[in-house]
Parts: sequence; structure tokens; C-alpha cells
Amino acid sequence: SYLYANGVDKASIPPHIFAVSDNAFQALKTTRKDQVCVISGESGAGKTESAKLFLQQIIRLSAGSESEGLAERIINVNPLLEAFGNAQTSMNDNSSRFGRYLDLRFTESL
Repeated sequence: SYLYANGVDKASIPPHIFAVSDNAFQALKTTRKDQVCVISGESGAGKTESAKLFLQQIIRLSAGSESEGLAERIINVNPLLEAFGNAQTSMNDNSSRFGRYLDLRFTESL
């Protein structure tokens, strides 16, 4: 995750969810404007895992050790949400039938 953080020339390394997280966070800090990232794909493509990695990287970039356990607490809400809307498909035994919306709010001290 450090490979894709803080101003590294991302064009010289393969694309990765950490690079997307870093770009969004750097744009937030630079422009002070809201950022939106959409993670989409077919059933079983890894959207849930990508969202977890995205969130972990954003938290690492924003607060470091101050946020100990924050990503895990947010991610632990997933099983509760999934209990209300998952179904079995031909590609995934536990496919989500709904989108997820996560709104992270940061203080001015970024």
C-alpha cells in the first residue's frame, strides 16, 4: 500500500485500488472538494474486497495510527448489511443484490 501513496508516479507502476484511494485522498486534500469513487463489476468480480482495501488505504492515508481499528469496525458492518439482501447466483453463493453507499467525512485538519 505504501508503493501507491503520496505522490509516487503511478503511471510507472500497475494500476491498483491503493492508487485509486491515494488519488481520491490527494484530490480531496488539494481541492477541498468532495470525491466520489464507484466500484462496480460483475458478480464475483471482487467489489467487496476492493471496497475493503480502498477503505483501509483511505484510513491509513488520513490518520495513520490514530485510526487504530477504524477500518475493521466499518468493515464489520458488512455482514449485517448483507443479511438483508444477498442471494445465490451461478457465479457467487452470497451475491449482494443492492449497492452500498459509504460517506466518509473528514475534518479541516487534513
